Amino acid sequence: MTSHSHHKPFAKGYNAQRGAVLAISLLILLVMTMIGVASMGTTTLQEKMANNNTQRQIAFQATEAALRAGETFLAANILSVADLVTNFNATSPVAGLYSQRAPVVGVAAHPLPSTTNIFDDAGWLVAGDAVEVTTLTTVSQKPRYIIEYMGRAGRPLSNYNRNNSDPRPYAFQITAIGWGEGATPKARYLLQSSFRMPLL
Repeated sequence: MTSHSHHKPFAKGYNAQRGAVLAISLLILLVMTMIGVASMGTTTLQEKMANNNTQRQIAFQATEAALRAGETFLAANILSVADLVTNFNATSPVAGLYSQRAPVVGVAAHPLPSTTNIFDDAGWLVAGDAVEVTTLTTVSQKPRYIIEYMGRAGRPLSNYNRNNSDPRPYAFQITAIGWGEGATPKARYLLQSSFRMPLL
């Protein structure tokens, strides 16, 4: 008895369809991989931006602390013209204290050296050029400040007393710098404030 085997042929184009499905699957996998890599890159960028913002905030707070320290120094130590002369003169200069104008007639001014660049970190780190604020311990570099006596603050002539005394307050400029955290901080802040007060 003769046996016959009958095999049903594959549908036409089946192999081509399998190839198309494979190609589409690979394409989808590639797209998903690219999206994943892009998401990782975005996350890393966001983390860096958040860290930079945090460092700038730390530097800003350190600078504000230095400004307050400078204002506190003036309010506590410069109470009279004699105090002004003692601290802001060229003969016996005090670290971090400078005068653009002579404190009184006959006393030489002690201006900030022309070689000092307040926008350059290196100038701030020279010993004796600025006052270091030691109360902050979390930052890489202690914030620093300098105080400059700018002269008498102007007022209208109508404000002068009848006895010709000069009521104008004494004006000071405080410049402070602060840094963020880390061994080599990139975040830094530089601020200035004006401080006026009468002296005895």
